[in-house]
Amino acid sequence: MGTAIAKGAQAAGRSVTAVASRHPERAAGLAEELGAVLVGDAAEASDHADVIMLCVPDDAIAPVATTLRNVGNKLVVHTAGAKGLVVLDVAAGRGAHTGSLHPVMVVAAGGREHEALCGATVAIDGGDVARDWLTSFARDLHMEPVSIPAEHRALYHLSAAMVGGLMTGLLASAVDLWAVLGLDRKTGATAMGRMVQEAGRNLERLGIPEAVMGPAVRGDAGTIEQHLRVLAVEAPHLVPLYRVLVARCLPYAQERGVLTDSQIQAIVDVLKH
Repeated sequence: MGTAIAKGAQAAGRSVTAVASRHPERAAGLAEELGAVLVGDAAEASDHADVIMLCVPDDAIAPVATTLRNVGNKLVVHTAGAKGLVVLDVAAGRGAHTGSLHPVMVVAAGGREHEALCGATVAIDGGDVARDWLTSFARDLHMEPVSIPAEHRALYHLSAAMVGGLMTGLLASAVDLWAVLGLDRKTGATAMGRMVQEAGRNLERLGIPEAVMGPAVRGDAGTIEQHLRVLAVEAPHLVPLYRVLVARCLPYAQERGVLTDSQIQAIVDVLKH
């Protein structure tokens, strides 16, 4: 995330002055590319900039924030979706304007980096100074700002994590089933990757419930039973997950009005037995 935001900032004409990382060997190339100074830690980085972005693991935000110095009237921002501003209270007590900027996007090492942020929704929080600056910054990076109530940050982040994090485990599990077919992971990943991209387009274009698809929405109880039987043999650890996923599709099928009561009951019976 730090790399993506830094490169996005530079592409938008913003100046990145310093880079600090737990892995300086990785950060050196980024600093050179950005024309920034590679420094030893966040405290030293805070001497070089008016805005300090903490792109660190959630549990590290508060400890790192306590090390910052010379933050009076500067912006100190974290990028954690589940955390409010309380984790930056020490910086605020030292006169900093605190805020948060969390892109609703999958950003992976070796991925599309800042290009992945273009068009992404981004949750912004902070006081007036921080919010105004972060809103302008997000729009410079072609992101779409939204505001999430502090009391719902965890729920918001859970929603994003279900797609951005947990779904990747589901995708990986689906790819690994291709080994049973005698095909390698790369072939399976290519097939699943292209499929999930189109599913995402459908979600955005069609909305809910129309984008929900699959054998449950079609009322194919026989196919679902067949899936459960083969999973019990080839990947029994996925049986509970499959049952839950099918069950989650049913309310949306009902909302669309595409299944009869008897079709729904047939699927429920298969899932039970």
